[in-house]
This record gives sequence, C-alpha cells and structure tokens, in this order.
Amino acid sequence: MAQRKQLSWTELRVGIFVLAGLFILMVAIFYVTGAGFLGPKYRVLTYLPEVDELQTGAPVTLDGIAIGNVESMRLTPHPEDLQHNITLVLRIEKKYQDQIRSSSAATLVTQGLLGDRYVSITRGLTGSVIPANGVVPGGEQADMKAIVQRGADVVENLGVLSTQIGNIIDKVNKGQGTIGKVINDSALYDHLNSTAGKLDAMASAIQQGQGSVGKLVASDELYMKVDAAVDKADDVLGAVRDQKGTVGKLIYDPSAYDSVKGVADKGNALLGDVREGKGTLGKLVTDDTLFTNLRDASANVRDASAKLNSTQGTMGKFFTDPAFYDNVTGLTGDLRSLVGEFRQDPKKFLHIKVGIF
Repeated sequence: MAQRKQLSWTELRVGIFVLAGLFILMVAIFYVTGAGFLGPKYRVLTYLPEVDELQTGAPVTLDGIAIGNVESMRLTPHPEDLQHNITLVLRIEKKYQDQIRSSSAATLVTQGLLGDRYVSITRGLTGSVIPANGVVPGGEQADMKAIVQRGADVVENLGVLSTQIGNIIDKVNKGQGTIGKVINDSALYDHLNSTAGKLDAMASAIQQGQGSVGKLVASDELYMKVDAAVDKADDVLGAVRDQKGTVGKLIYDPSAYDSVKGVADKGNALLGDVREGKGTLGKLVTDDTLFTNLRDASANVRDASAKLNSTQGTMGKFFTDPAFYDNVTGLTGDLRSLVGEFRQDPKKFLHIKVGIF
C-alpha cells in the first residue's frame, strides 16, 4: 500500500509541473500578444476593406501602446460599401475605454516593410466614448500591395536607367559624342598641351621683362617715373603751403579774399542802385517808359509794314505795283541805248552855239 501512495504522488507532482508550465506559457502568450492577462476586458467592432496577412490574436494598439488583441475576423454580410467589407472584433482592456471615442479611427499597420500587421487605434480627444460592442470608425490605410508594386516599378525604372547609363558609358568608351571625343581623342590634349606651352613661354617672357607686361612687371622704370611724379606733386604742395605762386597766394594770402570781398561789395552796391532805378541800367530795369516806347515803335513798324504790303501810298505802290518795276526796267533800257549811242557818236549830242550880241 505504501508503494502505491508513492507512485500517486509522483504522478501528481508531474501533473502539477505540467499545469504550471501551461500556465506560464499562457501568460507568456498573452504578454507577447499585448493582451493583459488580468483586468476586465470589453469588445468593440471596426470595419476595414481588407485584412490581408492579419492574424487572429494580432495586437491592438492605442497610439503605439498595446491595449488588446484581435479576437475574430469575418466577412460582413451585405456590406454598405468596400470600407465595411471585413468585420473585426477587438478585445480591449477596460481601462482604455475612455480614450477610445467617436473621433478615433482604426487602421491596419505593418511593422516595417514586410513585417506582421496589427490594428492601430488613434486616441480620441473629442466626441462620445465608444461603448461595449460599439463601432470604432475605420480609417484609410495604405495598400501594401500597391506600395510593393510601386517599389517594383521603381526597381524596374532603375534597371532601365542603369541600362541607358551603360549604353552611354559604352559610347563614351568608343569615342562617340562630345564627351567621348573629349575623353578619347588626343587632339584636345594636344591643343591643351600647346596652349600650356604658349602660356609658359609667355610667363617666361614676362619674367625676362619682354613686352609691355614684362616691362611693367620686371622693369622699375615706371616706378621711378611715378616716384618722381609723386616727388614733384609733393614739391608743388609744399610750395602751396609756403604761399608761393598764384595758387599759394590764392589759398593763404588774405588780400585775395579782401579783393574778392571788395568786388562782391561793389557788385552788391551796383545791384542796389539798379533796383533803386539809378543810372541808365537802373532806368532800363525799373522804368517802363523804354518798354512803352519800344512797344509803340514796334506798333508803328507793324502798321508801316502793313501799308507797304498793301497798295496804299507811294511806298506801297513802290513795293507791290508791278507797273513801277516795268517803268524802271524800260527807263534802264533807254538809258543803256542812250549811253551806247553817245559812245558811238558823241558829236551828235554835243552842239556848241556861239552868239554875238
């Protein structure tokens, strides 16, 4: 009987260890999945267009903090639109219920580029609290397939670009195009080498003092001339400071200032006399008699010119009547004929008669 009791205790001990191990494994699973093992829970629903690669028991986070897990997923019967295609039941810890409101949104998130997917809920700051078995609005999510497809397109474009770059490099290596000729054709090198040789020869000539630039660089003749000019300018300034010459006297001699001041005073006095109407210039400036006379004279000249332009009076006829011109022309012709006859036979016009009384 004693041996039978010892065997039962061994079996009981093994069972206890197995149960303890299962309990520890269950706690570990709940810990890894983010669902609290202790504490009250409640359930909410959300609708998503697709749940590709989302597993039951996947974590549910609230702004990155694990608050529960996905309890179940099923196709929504007769969905209103594509956004309500899949119904998810989320099992969430009760203490976070006040943080999930009508302004929250549930979306699918992928860990990394190809990692596991989980449900992420944004914290609601406004609106009413989502009750148990209530619906958390589903938010828009990026389609990973579309992202991967775009990545494949990018890789394909990079391959095409790589091929094109390879073709360009091949043409350059063959000496085709401008860049190919620059890299492979030795003519450019020869030209550059020739230009470098000419520049070196030019620099040598400048160092030897040849040419205008060489004389400027190597010869001190220009420096000597500039130095002499500076010395002369210094002498001139010294002479001016010593009150020598006209410029020195104008700058330092007060008599010139007095003379100019005297001329200015006399000019001011003259202008004062003119303003007061003294002298001929003063009368011309201040007295309007001369202006009146000039105005009357100009009016008389204007009237006389008008009469001359008309046929009135002797002078008017003289300037405008063509008969006077004809008569004068005829008289000139008769005088010319008379002078011609007189030159031919003067005796005809000279008669001397002597009378005795």
